[in-house]
Amino acid sequence: MEQIQLTGIRKSYGKETAVQNLDLTVNSGDFLTILGPSGCGKTTTLRAIAGLEEPDEGEIQFGERIVFSRKQGVIIPPENRNVGFIFQSYALWPHMTVVENVAYGLMIRKFSTQDRKTKALEALDTVQMKHLAERRPNELSGGQQQRVALARAIVVEPDVLLLDEPLSNLDAKLRLEMRGEIRRICTSLGITTVYVTHDQKEALSIADRMAILKDGLVQQIGTPNEVYQQ
Repeated sequence: MEQIQLTGIRKSYGKETAVQNLDLTVNSGDFLTILGPSGCGKTTTLRAIAGLEEPDEGEIQFGERIVFSRKQGVIIPPENRNVGFIFQSYALWPHMTVVENVAYGLMIRKFSTQDRKTKALEALDTVQMKHLAERRPNELSGGQQQRVALARAIVVEPDVLLLDEPLSNLDAKLRLEMRGEIRRICTSLGITTVYVTHDQKEALSIADRMAILKDGLVQQIGTPNEVYQQ
């Protein structure tokens, strides 16, 4: 579990400013949702935390560790940040089985074959997918693929878990079910989580705290009750 602190983050693409002077703190073990319309800077913020985007200005810290600082010239690459990232598209490899998909991050980290399989099966058990370990992604429903993506993200025991609109490809019933599952799993594991969405109900229902973004700026941050009431 790590506290995430973003200070003075700015990112532009040509003449378009995606994020401007953004300050944001995610407490250790918290589940924070970032809510806002398309183009407000949600995904850019998430990708900056992961190390997939380099801000033009600012600093990002995980606990006491600086993972990005333009001023100090510190740029820690994504693979050294110990971050789990769940993409909107799930990004599962079609030629691999479910258990091979989940174990891939462990292979990169040089775990033994037996340890990879054991840990991957434990992660699949956590998301209730162990019984489908030998299937391939094209044999799974959208909700099942989402669970595999979640297992792959948590199997490496990340300090931080980032989710980029992970439920947007699911129907309404599955979205409701997976919303609760993601919240349950992240809370039980105690992972510091940042969840990006444009769905107001989704953001309100699962967050410990939520940040409202508009035009690359944080407009408000607080508990779901505080944001709803004020």
